[in-house]
Amino acid sequence: MSTGRVILVTGANRGLGYAILQVAGARNAASTFIMTSRKLEAGQEAAAKLVKEGVKAKIEVIPLDVTNDDQILETVKYVEEKHGKLDVLVNNAGIISFIKDQSLPELRRVTNEMLDVNLTSVAVISTAFQPLLHKAENPKVINITSGLGSIANAMTKKMVRYPPYGASKVGMNGVTAHMQSVENDRIAREEAEGAATSKTGRIRFYSVAPGLLNTAFTHYAAMGKDPKDGAEVVVQLIMDDQRKYPGGTQWEFEEGQMREVPW
Repeated sequence: MSTGRVILVTGANRGLGYAILQVAGARNAASTFIMTSRKLEAGQEAAAKLVKEGVKAKIEVIPLDVTNDDQILETVKYVEEKHGKLDVLVNNAGIISFIKDQSLPELRRVTNEMLDVNLTSVAVISTAFQPLLHKAENPKVINITSGLGSIANAMTKKMVRYPPYGASKVGMNGVTAHMQSVENDRIAREEAEGAATSKTGRIRFYSVAPGLLNTAFTHYAAMGKDPKDGAEVVVQLIMDDQRKYPGGTQWEFEEGQMREVPW
């Protein structure tokens, strides 16, 4: 069983997920990072590249399609048998799909596809891993959202408008907040029943907005940030051992500092 941090990042063979392992792996050499990838070979190639780049942390690779419940259960079983706990779950895997025509069936197909990956799968995976998260000392679930996921900002700031994608991220943020509420209720019940009041095993749920990145996901937008800069908001939360950032909140890292984002 593992004594150091065990950190699982979905869809981490490229893009932001890969950058998270680059940055966090360089700063957390004693941790074990579990990289999931839909294709095992792609994950293995990415892990080998990270090692060549000098990442000292241990990297394990497992195949996972986040919409496949059987694979989710297999992943949970793998982590339980090998590590006995999970310290941090980073729900990074996500998609953006574009409508090919203006028909209602096409709109429904594209919207449901994004909701399945960006919303439903985040809820399912987070639920599946909760027993292992409760066994960790300082467990966290970090969900990768988007600036479009902030209702407050969408109504007041100039930004890209794509309702199907934005709605999937608004929904993800809702999952973050509601799962934190359920966790808070669990803790309150245990304390009321006279259970131990140790903070061990108390999950903090976060949404993070990395900003527009120069990755395949954004078709390498010229104005996009280096993915490693986008990863910083995730790494700051991973490394927070002092419980500085309360759960049930949304964050970004801009101009060298963490900033809370309104829902």
